[in-house]
Amino acid sequence: MPALPSDIAAAMRQQIVVSAQDLTIKGRFPSARDNSDSPAEGFFDSASDASTALAQRVALLGAVRRRFSVSVADLVDVPAGTIPTHRVIDSEQGLDASLLMTRIEVDLETEQSKVEYFG
Repeated sequence: MPALPSDIAAAMRQQIVVSAQDLTIKGRFPSARDNSDSPAEGFFDSASDASTALAQRVALLGAVRRRFSVSVADLVDVPAGTIPTHRVIDSEQGLDASLLMTRIEVDLETEQSKVEYFG
């Protein structure tokens, strides 16, 4: 299939690199992204589109999140059609936050649950 003129024009346009880094995050996690300084590829029509997407990516990846495992001496119910979140309080870890339940293990014989939270 031959290339269309619009495809040829798109391939010949000048390339630009839009970048951002958070030195606080890079200092806290020096081996993040396999300690690689190579950029994540993305293809956009304009630098402003790339900057918008990059700002969203930095906001998602730049936030510090932690994972917790909690044993519950009861069966944990997850109502259908809801996003399972619970308030987790742990003074040892300095935690008092609503976290997303990412994994649940239920032992029906002992009526206990092991829940994993992320947030």
